[in-house]
Amino acid sequence: MTQQWGTQGQQPGQGGQQWGQPGWNRPTQAWGAPVAGQPLYPQQAPAGYPPAQAPYPQTAAYPQQQFGQPAYGQPGGFPPANRPPAPGGPRRGNPLRTLLLGVVLVVGIGFFGIALVQYLGGGSDGPLSGPTAGQTVEPPVVVPAPDFSPPAVPQPETYGEATDWLTSNKVYDQTAPIPTNCAVPRIDMTTASVTELTDHLNELTACLWRVWSGPLQTAGYTLPRPPVTVYTEPITTGCGSLDEVNAVYCAADQHIYYAKPLYKIFPADQQKAPFVVEAVLAHEFGHTIQARTGILISSMAWEQKASASEAKVYSRRLEVQADCFSGMFTVAVGGASGLSNNDLANLQDVMYNLGDDVLTGKANYDGDHGLGKSRKKWFTTGQQNTLMGKCNTYTASESAVR
Repeated sequence: MTQQWGTQGQQPGQGGQQWGQPGWNRPTQAWGAPVAGQPLYPQQAPAGYPPAQAPYPQTAAYPQQQFGQPAYGQPGGFPPANRPPAPGGPRRGNPLRTLLLGVVLVVGIGFFGIALVQYLGGGSDGPLSGPTAGQTVEPPVVVPAPDFSPPAVPQPETYGEATDWLTSNKVYDQTAPIPTNCAVPRIDMTTASVTELTDHLNELTACLWRVWSGPLQTAGYTLPRPPVTVYTEPITTGCGSLDEVNAVYCAADQHIYYAKPLYKIFPADQQKAPFVVEAVLAHEFGHTIQARTGILISSMAWEQKASASEAKVYSRRLEVQADCFSGMFTVAVGGASGLSNNDLANLQDVMYNLGDDVLTGKANYDGDHGLGKSRKKWFTTGQQNTLMGKCNTYTASESAVR
């Protein structure tokens, strides 16, 4: 889920990390100095990328549906680098939203080809000590249909406010409903058809919404249910072009994209393991939580102002927090979905194998997602806690997100 920054007319491979490359490109757009009270984004940007139109009827529940791939025009919506700043506007309609139109978070789980051999590492922490039993705590809910025209995400207006949203966000005071009675059926991601995988992942977002909508609403935020598109070849999205093996949350259209061949990057013994594909999507949904609570845009604002080394720290905080939210979700639905402690512990190993060091084969590699031990630690932290503040990576030490 490395940040890719699209520009109008951007071609594949320009700007942002593609799988198979150990490095990542820094955004080039300049912003003003981050002083207290200064507008966070003084730069006016062109009109945003149009959202996809729903190709299927919107319903109030979540039965299986046929999800067609939405049509997109040319990616864009991001101004040229080094444009002179212009006065900022009010929060609604603030040019800050345009930053999102160039942001795509790509799950850090893939260097296909040579990197595949690096996945065979890590170990289990053994039985979980977190909450796995008890009465279902979530009330009956009507799950909304996937939202192809979601409202704008919250936008901080100053760097000081952005810092507050990162370190003391109201969502950190909320508790995830663990356990829930939302059961996720099993699927073989190696043999499932595009239609089957599309249905499965879009139904999965119904459970994800059921787990996270209550805490976000209590904290004062809204949580639209993002659509999921499964694709089998390079695809053009609101955030630019994606290659064939990616899993992506695109903040431009608040839409999740998942490549059907993604299973090929996993070791053979994990390709058919329970809940691997679901944990990946739960990580992407973690970025949805970050976007809807202002964490994502606040983190990206500071990352863009930071030096190259400091920017990587911001990126790692964002990524391992999504790992933590993913871990929390696996326990929330684990009991109803028939997952054992061994199944849940195996997912810790999956996250370990997605570490920057494991993927590159370089010990202590200074990447933008975190070392295997860090990703595993934060995922496990999510599994062992219900308070969302336990996933507050922005007050943790740099070494804790290394």
